[in-house]
Amino acid sequence: MRESREGTATPGARNSRTRPGTPFSSWLPSAPTGNRISETLPDTNEQRFRLNTSIETFRDILDPDFKFPSRHALTRYLTSFFEGFHSHMPFIHTPTWRISEHSVEVILGLAAVGAQYCFEHRMSERLFHAGKVILLERLVHESEKPGHRTGSSLNLHSVSPQRRESRGVQERDWGAWEPIETVRALIALMGYATWEPKVSLVQEAFVLQALLAQVLREVGLHEENEPELAAEKTTPQATWHAWVRKESIRRAKLIAFSFMHTHSIAYNVYPVLRSNEVGLRLPCSTGEWKAQTACQWQSACRETGKQQLFFQDALSLLLRNTDGTAPVDPIPTPLGNYILLHGLLQRIYIVRDLSLPVMDHSASLPSEEVDKLERALRSWTAGWQQAPESSLDPNNENGPIPFTSSSLLGLAYVRIYLHLGPYRLLETRDPARIAKAISRSPAVERSSGVITALLYTAHMLSIPVRLGVDRVARSQAFFWSVRHSLSGLECAVLLSKWLSSLTASTASTPLSDSEDRILHWVRCIVEEAYDVVDFEDDETETPTDRDPASLSLAVLKIWAHFFKSNTQWPFINIIGKSLEKYRELLMRSRLPQIP
Repeated sequence: MRESREGTATPGARNSRTRPGTPFSSWLPSAPTGNRISETLPDTNEQRFRLNTSIETFRDILDPDFKFPSRHALTRYLTSFFEGFHSHMPFIHTPTWRISEHSVEVILGLAAVGAQYCFEHRMSERLFHAGKVILLERLVHESEKPGHRTGSSLNLHSVSPQRRESRGVQERDWGAWEPIETVRALIALMGYATWEPKVSLVQEAFVLQALLAQVLREVGLHEENEPELAAEKTTPQATWHAWVRKESIRRAKLIAFSFMHTHSIAYNVYPVLRSNEVGLRLPCSTGEWKAQTACQWQSACRETGKQQLFFQDALSLLLRNTDGTAPVDPIPTPLGNYILLHGLLQRIYIVRDLSLPVMDHSASLPSEEVDKLERALRSWTAGWQQAPESSLDPNNENGPIPFTSSSLLGLAYVRIYLHLGPYRLLETRDPARIAKAISRSPAVERSSGVITALLYTAHMLSIPVRLGVDRVARSQAFFWSVRHSLSGLECAVLLSKWLSSLTASTASTPLSDSEDRILHWVRCIVEEAYDVVDFEDDETETPTDRDPASLSLAVLKIWAHFFKSNTQWPFINIIGKSLEKYRELLMRSRLPQIP
């Protein structure tokens, strides 16, 4: 995606027509040139007209006020989707992607997410609803065909759109479609609804999650044997396109699995799709995936050598490893490591759910399971460090996934020692309720085991402080995803709770060397943030003491300010307001009680 970010608005011979009104009209391209994405977008009114004509055949189920975006708006939305959202979940092969080869519900879903990245919220919601009703209509249509099973598992007619009375409704234009298109459309639609501030859209995301899980089971979560190309078709170009199709299908399924699990993480729901259901290989290398031509792809394949392991085999190797080395060979790619980390996070959730008595609110995992999980996480980290594409640079030319994975690694360690899931209520979108729920979460006990988790929580806090809290918050769309914010929330709470615990226990139990180093590191991070961040309130306090109790509040204040300053997703602002209210509750609880 590097090329797409570096496209410049230069005059191009490809579109020599001029627009009336200004001598500079011919210098105004429809989209940035010099990148592969813009070449596949609706560059002509004819392409936009074909899409609109197809969508109009569904007019009787669309909102009466729905209007398909202009060519310029649609180009803007799709470009923003690929530059923003897709870089975190690369399930579409951009070098070969063509808008005319995909169903209208996929295009509407991608455009809905892209409009969100363009801060055009009303249009993004309209596109979402249009894409959803057409998708559901498609599923009803397909379920009525002989041999199709979707209708047997889901009551599609209960969620399908209501038709308005209409004279002479024209025949549907179903266009290009295959079952995997439904997966792609659902990823995009769910990707939009999951993080929207409206509770009604959150509930729609739950419905879409259940639908996506069922569709995935029906299209299959195992490797498929593709028919071999005929001898006369075995050209490098044909071989490449056949590979692209297979890898694109694999990635759509794996990314759907990971995103549904992200949804489970956010809303503390039991994973709807378990790791033992995923019988797919891990994704290919970034070089193979981003190759722009068949020749480049062949060269990348030669460099890669071995084929990636199956997801379940690689996950099993991590969990069985005992020495903390990287047991997976070949080393997984950044996206493969990201998928594996979701497998480990899912294990933490399921083992805790199965291990604990119903009324045990301490939520401590069995010690032997903690040992196994920490060994697996160390092995995962060793593999991540050895992957040539891995980097903690947010602007890594190979994409932001390695950076995102580092935040999920911190979340995994935090979840071993703090069971915060039932105490967040993020689905309510109500900061006051979320804050009260967090205040009822278990305390964090001092132990040698929690040290690693604390190191990751301090590291998570140091990143925005080092890069500039407000700078990152206002320009983070392309590398700081919602997943970072979910991780940051739990890291903030764990670190704050641990700092609070020091106040009550250091008199009887002195700090260990590790605890002392973490406390010093946090103190340095907080001091740097307080020196430069323009907090919203009028407080100018710069305490020099920085005792643990004050630090616990300062950590929450920095994270709350960071999340509230986010300009991309209102959901992240809600997290910030919730942490702010949680901090206020802590401050009130520490006031001396008047008899």
